[in-house]
Amino acid sequence: MCEMVEELPNMEHSVKDDVKYSLVYIAGYVIRKDKEVVEDSCSYFEKFGAFTLSLSRGGSSSGRRDSACQWTIFCYMMFQSVWEKVCRNSLSEIVMEISQYYGFKMEKHHCFALSNILFNNLCNITNLPSDKEPKQKVLKLS
Repeated sequence: MCEMVEELPNMEHSVKDDVKYSLVYIAGYVIRKDKEVVEDSCSYFEKFGAFTLSLSRGGSSSGRRDSACQWTIFCYMMFQSVWEKVCRNSLSEIVMEISQYYGFKMEKHHCFALSNILFNNLCNITNLPSDKEPKQKVLKLS
């Protein structure tokens, strides 16, 4: 894992653009309640933020978005490698380490929010929807 943390900037090109659009939106959601707004270079948001601007219903923050976007992309790449070996708490520690290593200045609540989002998305993708609920609705209607 330590070797991978050092290689994250070099691996960033491997993330597809459509995934980056989603990750930029997630980054805005993670920092949406930040009171301190620090504007930084917006290369990520300018390149992949059109999706976020079209939705604009999540209350995503406009400040700190570029560093949050890059942090989210780095964390996503790390998650892809370690998801089978970690839980939500240990993943939040890993993403905090990424933040500290690259100087993104993310806080613990950001790390918990991102790890919850990543694991919830994984659960939604890997678990097939149950047909129990539709059957229960049919029973209630009959």
